[in-house]
Amino acid sequence: MFEHLLIVTVTTFLCSLFIYYLLKGISRDTEVTNDSDFSSCINPNCVRCTLYRQVTERACERYKQLCKFQTEIQRSTHRIEESLHVQKSHGEILNNSATNPLVFNLKDLKLEAVYSPHSGHPFAEDVRLIESNKEIFFSDFLFVSKPKYEHLWTKNNTPNGQWRVFHLINQGRVVQNNVAICEKTFGIIRKLQNIMNRNVFGNVLFSVIQPGTIISTHRGPTNIRIRCHLGIKTVDECILTVSGTRSQWQVGKCLLFNDSFAHGVRHQGSEEDGPRCVLIVDLWHPDISPQERNAIDFMFSPDKK
Repeated sequence: MFEHLLIVTVTTFLCSLFIYYLLKGISRDTEVTNDSDFSSCINPNCVRCTLYRQVTERACERYKQLCKFQTEIQRSTHRIEESLHVQKSHGEILNNSATNPLVFNLKDLKLEAVYSPHSGHPFAEDVRLIESNKEIFFSDFLFVSKPKYEHLWTKNNTPNGQWRVFHLINQGRVVQNNVAICEKTFGIIRKLQNIMNRNVFGNVLFSVIQPGTIISTHRGPTNIRIRCHLGIKTVDECILTVSGTRSQWQVGKCLLFNDSFAHGVRHQGSEEDGPRCVLIVDLWHPDISPQERNAIDFMFSPDKK
């Protein structure tokens, strides 16, 4: 009798354990929603992943310097000072609020997860310039995709699949070797009114995601930027999810979102579908004044190498 009861108990436990992990696996396949699921890159120079505290402390010191030499600056940048005091620890930053950047969270911004620029919108002219020059971007992308330039691409760490990037601007630094072979693309990018290119939050890059790739849900380092994706090669089975809103890329069209909201990508297409390829450009949030832009550029300027 005792042996029979023991067998039943063990069998029930094992079945329950099997069902638990089965459901957990199904849940992960359906949607990735936890920040802990994100596999950050292992680059020791990455602002988002490893250097957030050092970057923030340096920004605080630079803000003090700015106020010391420009006494009137506090009047136009008071919310920057208030926002610097808000950030205290990485643990506090990673809570469940809708938008929760990892490094710098500027107060009192009007935030939208996904943007739809229209005539008169602050991004309308930049979007028009990007989309009207799509053929140049497509041409440069094909050129740098040749095998002889493979060494200039960087692989990002992902739970599944492969995600490769080719930077023209990497965390505020111009990548001269890459720009030298994409001069036309870089020339157009420099004409954008809202380009973020002088601080550690600004990037311009080509991004390629292969079939089977999962970029787990994560948040960007700041809410002051709007990330613009120009579709170069799109795949119906590749989906971007931002704060629960699912979007798809279109060839030659811009997709804009605030990456301080939780977001992730899943490429569930087949090998025949091929990769999803986009040009990524970081733009300033439209609610940030010229004086604030200049202050942030100084505070978060990349270290000289």
